[in-house]
Amino acid sequence: MKIADKVSIWKNKPFDKETINKIIELEKNEDELIERFHSDLEFGTGGIRGLMGVGSNRINKYTISKFTQGIADCLNKNSGKKNKKVIIAYDNRRNSKFFSGEVAKVFSANNFNVLIFNDIRPTPLLSFSIRHFNADGGIMITASHNPPMYNGYKVYNSFGGQIVPPDDKKISESIKNIKFNEIKWDNKKRRVKIIDDKLDKIYFQKIISNSVLDKNNRRNLKIVYSSLHGTGIKSIPPLLNEAGYKDINLVENQCFIDENFSNTNSSNPEDKSAFEETIILADKINGEIIITTDPDADRLGVGVRDFNKNWVLLNGNQLMVLLFSFLIERKKFKNEDFFVSTTLVSSPLFEKIAEKNKIECKVCHTGFKWIADIIEKEKKKKFLCGGEESFGFLYGNEVRDKDAAVTSLLFCDMFSFLKSKGETVVNYLIKIYKDYGFYYDKLHTITKKGSKGAAEIKKQIEFLRLNPPKKIAGINISKIDDYKTGLSYFINGKTEKLDLPNTNLIIYYLEDNSRISVRPSGTEPKIKFYVNLYFKFNETFDLNKDSIKLEKKVKQIIKHFN
Repeated sequence: MKIADKVSIWKNKPFDKETINKIIELEKNEDELIERFHSDLEFGTGGIRGLMGVGSNRINKYTISKFTQGIADCLNKNSGKKNKKVIIAYDNRRNSKFFSGEVAKVFSANNFNVLIFNDIRPTPLLSFSIRHFNADGGIMITASHNPPMYNGYKVYNSFGGQIVPPDDKKISESIKNIKFNEIKWDNKKRRVKIIDDKLDKIYFQKIISNSVLDKNNRRNLKIVYSSLHGTGIKSIPPLLNEAGYKDINLVENQCFIDENFSNTNSSNPEDKSAFEETIILADKINGEIIITTDPDADRLGVGVRDFNKNWVLLNGNQLMVLLFSFLIERKKFKNEDFFVSTTLVSSPLFEKIAEKNKIECKVCHTGFKWIADIIEKEKKKKFLCGGEESFGFLYGNEVRDKDAAVTSLLFCDMFSFLKSKGETVVNYLIKIYKDYGFYYDKLHTITKKGSKGAAEIKKQIEFLRLNPPKKIAGINISKIDDYKTGLSYFINGKTEKLDLPNTNLIIYYLEDNSRISVRPSGTEPKIKFYVNLYFKFNETFDLNKDSIKLEKKVKQIIKHFN
């Protein structure tokens, strides 16, 4: 559809006068009008996410409602079940509460029973609630770790995981067939019920009952926490306190709910700048652990002190191998009964730990929804844990998404256990490298904003696909996996079929056991480069010095791609 035709639709009913007036104003700025209407929001990685504002390429009452109508139609068409139930949660972002109300209206108008939380809640609690209430699905109003001007929502299925193919394609087609004047907004209030904080307490007790350390063995740890103005304040402090950790020190100017994230440099624990305030407080009170969570509290960032009492901010790969190793030591299980899972772009070290301990490791595509899908498909086996490089980890079977609350307790338990033995987390990490080999893991991103940026991202990745290198930074390539073509290409000319669904991902395997993965982000206008450099552990290994050496190598690799 032409932009002019789209704009014309938005200047008539069912759009309200305020929206129509904004469209008329936008027509005075052709570039901005094109930017807002050049495409429609697409159903992407488990849902939608984008800038808020008027237009078909923005998050607003109408695009949110259209997506919801499409989901309702799809569920009604593909399920013969009567009295279908959905659960709605929302985070602290601008308009999140308003959008949750609009979503509730559309679902109730389509004869769904709706359970909606009475206040902001973390994403993992939504996943838990779907399973607890035996619901048919759920919606989380959030833009995760994106900047304040973004919003969107994640769509969850009946077992509490974000949707995957073929369900996402069915929903996407259903949404495309909806016209704005076909959206049902006639709210049936009798179908909408409120979830209060009683569920939170049930959730905490489930997590604590599954923990690997007894309450009596938990040490008195001085913990510093920041919710970065998000929903983690609802889960992390009360859970840790209930579990027995009483010395929890809040970064007060970041732990009140704020839609603008006013006192943060970043709301993403992947960014070191998100830890600045926690470090200041920890240094002031001699804290032992620093913890941050993203706005919807599914991602966890942690920091610990090294041998010189300096802060080390653990990356997502380090976090997941630490917790996996700790679980292996603490859990009493028969190896053949358990499995773990990780993603293609996460550190190969996780797979090596599983292999050496004879634990089945299932590798899947990027995104925790794929790990959740594996857990559901392997219900006859016992799931131990799963992790991904983007600060996501899950232990236990109560939730089907990465969970910062579960992970925070597990990390504190690991710290407490190591402290009781006179060990540190950094020393424990080095022992893991000694046993399995050292991987220096680094994520590099290139941002390309707007419609032109999206075209550039597509062009750059296609260039890499059509012009495969033989070497990267002077190191020979042994194999290239291209998940768009679904084939592995070996240096000797041989090809093999890949056994995972097609997606836009290229992985280069180097002769020195290193690996570089390239893909466009599913939620942001970025190209992502995941670098996993292998370094054989020896007696002269120094974590800081060898990391500096490998960082120089990373820069050579990124220069190659640029």
